[in-house]
Amino acid sequence: MRMMDLSPELRPRERLLAGQGDELGDAELLALLWGTGRQGRNAVELAQEILSRAGGLAGLLSLGLNDWKETPGLGPARACQLWAAQEICRRSQRGGPRPRITSPRAAGEYLLPRCQGLGEERFGLLALNAKGELLAERVMSQGTATGTLVSPREFFREALRYGATSALAYHNHPSGDPSPSREDALLTKRLRSAGESLGVPLADHLILGREAYHSFRAAEGWDASG
Repeated sequence: MRMMDLSPELRPRERLLAGQGDELGDAELLALLWGTGRQGRNAVELAQEILSRAGGLAGLLSLGLNDWKETPGLGPARACQLWAAQEICRRSQRGGPRPRITSPRAAGEYLLPRCQGLGEERFGLLALNAKGELLAERVMSQGTATGTLVSPREFFREALRYGATSALAYHNHPSGDPSPSREDALLTKRLRSAGESLGVPLADHLILGREAYHSFRAAEGWDASG
């Protein structure tokens, strides 16, 4: 990270307006998200402390809303601003044509970038048509770093809402380790059973870590077992 010596006369906002945006350091950019005004120097110092604790800009993506709210010197409004900036960055990566999710590998390549760096667990749904094309992507629930809950009934009700012929479940492990827990395996069995009874089979259940994922379809040989 770049450390810069600011003068009281020229704060980050003024430097940006003066055409020096490319020269701003990471802490100055972070401080600009919540406004600097006359307290610019204090805001930059606070931003530098946050960056140091997070391990740089990349580490900021691992912070959830609760982390921001618990940061000394940040009120609820600033915490929400910073979280919103994170979410905008994530959503900006979702553009382009809708993919075909026809294999665990395709699902992993699509979902990993969307969940990397999340500091809290999210459970989501990919609604797919008969060709494996993505009809809709929904976050079903969002919780803390220790877990989140979703019921098979809620999951498939949402899939049917989009006319899905199959549905893929996914959730992330904020620890970065995609190894499935006993609860993950039990939920997968419940989802598979519910999907079979409704005629909307579960395409897969992916657990997403920092750089790798676990596919229940691949691990349990669903294709081989029919």
